[in-house]
Amino acid sequence: MTTNQSIIWFTAHKCASVYASEILQKLAEDVDMTYLNYEGDLWEKGQSLENLIYGNDSETINNMFKTTGHIYGPFRQYYPIPEMEKYKVILMLRDPRDVLTSLYFSIAYSHGILESQQTEAEAVREYVKSKNIDHVVIEHSPWLRTTYECYTKCLFGKNNVLFLSYEDMVTDFPAWLIEICKNLPIKPGEQLVNELIDHAVFEVQEDIYSHKRQVKPGDHRRKLQVDTIKQLNLEWQDVLKIYGWLKDERQEANNLFQLYLERAREKLDNFK
Repeated sequence: MTTNQSIIWFTAHKCASVYASEILQKLAEDVDMTYLNYEGDLWEKGQSLENLIYGNDSETINNMFKTTGHIYGPFRQYYPIPEMEKYKVILMLRDPRDVLTSLYFSIAYSHGILESQQTEAEAVREYVKSKNIDHVVIEHSPWLRTTYECYTKCLFGKNNVLFLSYEDMVTDFPAWLIEICKNLPIKPGEQLVNELIDHAVFEVQEDIYSHKRQVKPGDHRRKLQVDTIKQLNLEWQDVLKIYGWLKDERQEANNLFQLYLERAREKLDNFK
């Protein structure tokens, strides 16, 4: 095993975390590092990494993480890993308005249900399907905002943290991948890089029952009511600005006004 600096990948739900796990595993194999997906492995067993980390002593946690030779992740929330400054950290996030939109479809139609959690998960699914998407998005917004605000406080802007956006990944994957390779303490082989680029497919036909329902940025504008978007913009204003998802408030207000007019015309045309 190499003595390369270990890598930790933090993200959130509906930010291509399953795809990220595939990339991390291939990177680890290519550079002779050990890949560990604690969160995913525990979830499949019906267990929680959060309970494991916060329910054990510091020695146990220290033994779970090594500062060299390992690639960890993806983690879908922040965990206080000891000596975080000694790792190379990747933080990949998506416009939270799109995350919330995607989360609705995932809970209602596509997210896998473990047998051990079937009763509870199916009850949640039926509840979500009984509500409209705008209600569910607003209801889940505070929970997701806690995750993003924690990342902003604990990781974003740190010297050892590389921020990547989901939007860059799906719109220009080669440039996104090159940015990762430039900033990692490892150098994956050219063959692997080319393989990842060749197999990256982000054009899909929307299917609410598919895990990869749709990937195009800006889906909240296509699915949510204008008033819901305005509320999210207000609630998430600081986060949206920090990460670059809201660059011009006047332009955003104008875009939403135009969206309101377009939908009003559609309703009028349907009425005719």
